[in-house]
Amino acid sequence: EDEKMTRRENLSMGRKAESIYTAMKKNRANCEKKKAVFAARHTVSSFEEHIRRNADVKACYVYINGISMPVLSA
Repeated sequence: EDEKMTRRENLSMGRKAESIYTAMKKNRANCEKKKAVFAARHTVSSFEEHIRRNADVKACYVYINGISMPVLSA
């Protein structure tokens, strides 16, 4: 019985309690990261949509390393 009690105490004492300030700081950092990822994805998809809408008849678009590049045909 003493063994079980000691194990429980070790598990509960393993991590320091997080303050409200620390939790808010961590949540704000995570939120900023998510916003940056969304903005980057939105920018790329907007650019690709613009290229699709304004495609030149004599150009074909090739997808290279994540970027759509126009290649003019003769």
